[in-house]
Amino acid sequence: MEGGRSTILVVDDEPSVRAAISDYLSREGYHMLEAGDGVAMRRMLDENDVSVVLLDVMLPGENGLSLAQSLAHRDDIGVIMISALGAEGDRIAGLERGADDYLPKPVSPRELLARIRALQRRFKGPNSPGGLQFEFAGWRLDAVRRVLRDARGVVTTLSDGEFGLLLAFVEHPQRVLSRDELLGLARGNDSDAYDRAIDTQVSRIRHKLRTPTSGELIRTIRGEGYIFTPEVIALNSAEPVRQNPNPACAPDRGIRIDTSACEASISGMALDLTYSEVTIFAALYEAKNTVVTKDALSRQALSRPWQAFDRSIDVHVSNLRNKLSLHAGISIVTVRKVGYKLVVE
Repeated sequence: MEGGRSTILVVDDEPSVRAAISDYLSREGYHMLEAGDGVAMRRMLDENDVSVVLLDVMLPGENGLSLAQSLAHRDDIGVIMISALGAEGDRIAGLERGADDYLPKPVSPRELLARIRALQRRFKGPNSPGGLQFEFAGWRLDAVRRVLRDARGVVTTLSDGEFGLLLAFVEHPQRVLSRDELLGLARGNDSDAYDRAIDTQVSRIRHKLRTPTSGELIRTIRGEGYIFTPEVIALNSAEPVRQNPNPACAPDRGIRIDTSACEASISGMALDLTYSEVTIFAALYEAKNTVVTKDALSRQALSRPWQAFDRSIDVHVSNLRNKLSLHAGISIVTVRKVGYKLVVE
């Protein structure tokens, strides 16, 4: 999936949808292919080296769920389902059939791009920084083949949800992750429905990782979230996966935000932000020292208007504020009943 110009195949029976996605992603440097059904999809895969398949569910002939299941064994291809069927059960069905991610229509092009890039980072080549396999407390997790083995080499079965959550933990060890952050890292979705499943999945992972010698690898931090306690080694890089040094020592300037790449940094130090947090940070920074309404933030970050009962923006801003709190001179101020503003001294 890396190196050169990645090829993406859009599978959708609506030519206008295929064209819109292809036009946007081609401008971002991807080589785009299109197919209107499963027959054309398989022909394209046979004839081309495809990195990612963007797959609709409702297709003529064989449906997208069946096609996703047929691709589940392909370690070299990532699958993102894009469908008008966006209910919890539909998303879970897609993920359980082998999709790596699931986005409801209408999809934000910028979010789609971020999801593609996040997926590609999981499919790094064997010589890439970060590697494909992670080792912790005698366990080994293969991030591409989605296989977890114990110290004896015995495979432990993980559901798609458990795999995504465990991968989020091993990529961000020894730091507190809120439930909202885990949702963004493991699912990339702001749905409250998944939030109710996080605790259950953490409990299941704990049970599967429990051995007489390992102890508790995932600790609950009351009122904050969870922390993955062991040191994690990215095997192909032979370096521990560590969190950034204390950024309070860094100068309080040099903010850099790239929403298309879902990346942000301060004084050259990368911030570990979700897609929504990066987008909110960008909106606040663009209007720094000026109040940005919750509605404006919701439309830009979540692609929907803000509602009085919707606390999604408040949660994202709270998480972003916590991540910025160690950087002197940078803060987010709440303006009651209006919104937020970023203060950069």
